[in-house]
Amino acid sequence: MDQQNSVQTAPPKENMKARTITAFAYVAVLVGLIALKAFAPQTWGAVGFDVLFWCISLIGAFEFMRAMDCVSRAQWWCTMITCALIIPTFVITKMVYQSRGDEQAWLPSLLVLMSVGSLGAMITAAMLVFDFDKSDLKSTTASLFCILYCGILCSVSSNINHMDVNSLPAVTLMFCVTVAVDTFALVFGKLLGRFFPLKLAPHTSPNKTVIGFIGGIVGGILAAIVVWGVGCGLEVFRLEYAGEVHSLVVLIVISIPTSILAQIGDLFESAIKRGCGIKDMGKLLPGHGGILDRFDSMLFASVAIVVCFIAIR
Repeated sequence: MDQQNSVQTAPPKENMKARTITAFAYVAVLVGLIALKAFAPQTWGAVGFDVLFWCISLIGAFEFMRAMDCVSRAQWWCTMITCALIIPTFVITKMVYQSRGDEQAWLPSLLVLMSVGSLGAMITAAMLVFDFDKSDLKSTTASLFCILYCGILCSVSSNINHMDVNSLPAVTLMFCVTVAVDTFALVFGKLLGRFFPLKLAPHTSPNKTVIGFIGGIVGGILAAIVVWGVGCGLEVFRLEYAGEVHSLVVLIVISIPTSILAQIGDLFESAIKRGCGIKDMGKLLPGHGGILDRFDSMLFASVAIVVCFIAIR
């Protein structure tokens, strides 16, 4: 998500309108997927999010490879096929073992995920040897990084979607925090940027401020409170954990590293775009840019989510 958490340049009205419409559509889809996961049978209720994560991985890989503009055709196909297979093979393996009543279904599915990613990476790297006329070290590095960024990292979200415990609160918190972080970073930057103009990463993203970064963390905490109120208050889900701390406090604590990593993910994407000399990774989402412009924060936030939810079990 390309936050503009400063007061310097306001987007055109047309762009803001498109951004607002896309945001409402995004929220509607998100609410629908959460409802599907909450009320549909456990095995199939998660498929909606799996499809979303798969689309993010595949379209994101396409955007990334186009932005890099240095990858040979052979490596392009190897990378795209690998990113297209990582999440589906993981999900199918997990569902097959779950249908057999295997309580350790996560282990073979994780091994399949790692095997597909590793095999794809090795074949892609082998193009440096067997397609040496068109592949070089730069194209190989870009391809391997794309598999890691758009394939492996995106699959973390699918792992969260299929956790045996706390899957629904984890997925809900991940999405709500990343949306709130983006929104509150923007609001804090616009309202307070003139009083606290210190830049967060001036060489990477000059419009982002420290006060906007703090606002993002505040937004993440507020999102955790809302998720707890709606989820636990309306009994949509129940947070299961080993400790005795109140569940609201647990979600708030988890939201802090999630908010920080979400903003680091946004800055990382900005660094990629600056290095490639482009403004947006794509034009698929009006007002937002490409898939990676919208979900870059989620890719990094998912790591904090999965680590924290594993820690509280």
